[in-house]
Amino acid sequence: MSSIATKSNAVSLPAHVWKIAQILLWLIGVAIVALLFFKEEIGIMVFWNFLIPVAPAILVVFPGVWRNICPMSSTALLPKKLKLARVRKISLKSQGTLYLLGVIALLAIVPLRHLQLNINGPATAIMLLAAALMAIIMGMFVEWRSGWCASACPIHSVERLYGSTPLFTTDNAHCSSCEQCVSVCPDATKQMTSALTRNITTERIAGLVMTGGFFGFIWGWYQVPDYRDAIDLSTIISAYAWPLACGSASLFVYLLIKEFLNTKQTQFLNRLFATASVACYYWYRIPSLFGVGIYPTDGVLIDLSATLPIWFPLASQLLSASFFVWFMMIRPHKKAKKSWSIRPAYAIDVKNI
Repeated sequence: MSSIATKSNAVSLPAHVWKIAQILLWLIGVAIVALLFFKEEIGIMVFWNFLIPVAPAILVVFPGVWRNICPMSSTALLPKKLKLARVRKISLKSQGTLYLLGVIALLAIVPLRHLQLNINGPATAIMLLAAALMAIIMGMFVEWRSGWCASACPIHSVERLYGSTPLFTTDNAHCSSCEQCVSVCPDATKQMTSALTRNITTERIAGLVMTGGFFGFIWGWYQVPDYRDAIDLSTIISAYAWPLACGSASLFVYLLIKEFLNTKQTQFLNRLFATASVACYYWYRIPSLFGVGIYPTDGVLIDLSATLPIWFPLASQLLSASFFVWFMMIRPHKKAKKSWSIRPAYAIDVKNI
């Protein structure tokens, strides 16, 4: 039997391959936390300047693969796998509240990168450990991945924004049967987006903020440098004011345009803003990785500023933006109508859904 089977636009791998990948990524995560504490410069470079820059592209192209091997997801499921969990099904209202809290956490944490996280390894490690603790606690008290992975995780809102046009559907490596633990399962719903929400106020607010506001938030974030000197009130205000103000302006424009569109046109608008968000991220991030960004000393992976041709920043920006416009907007629409992963058989009668 082939190690990779493709059927009905789905890519399937043997269970042991996913298990090996999950364990390997989890161990890498542990190693990164250790590096952030004890080899600060290396840890920051690996986490902030290598893994994080790669992540948005993975969420666009292979969201299901990431969901299967995410170390934080594996951490959240440890209590259940170790039979330490006393789980209950989470209510729809709680799902909406957790989704909104995850978005708020994302918007609060990202500006902290300029103030501390980008240059402070232990602070980043503590943030990751705090997130892991939250994931474990939720894994102990709510059903399967409904509390953390499908609701409260700050990255989940980005997954939903970027992952609406996956390259393919893959196995669900965590769920052997569907317990209907979360309404509108992100893993098994076709064309899952941040705007696809139920009529729950908190969830709708979170979806609107991410769909319309994240583009401006990213653009504003890149207008602020990393603060390496003493932090005072003015630097804190600057770190938060730029992304939040620009995000608010972007959200206002989105809501204004949305008022004049029908459902199909709104779906196009949603993809447009999602594409603008990830394209904006790489527009600034790729040059900065090589020391030729708007702030040349921030976020450098390899400093090639002395050797790169003068046209490199613009060329990299145009190429990356063109790719995401093609992949998320121009690619044949029927090829984009996929879920992140295959929904396993229901654990209870489908009539009860």
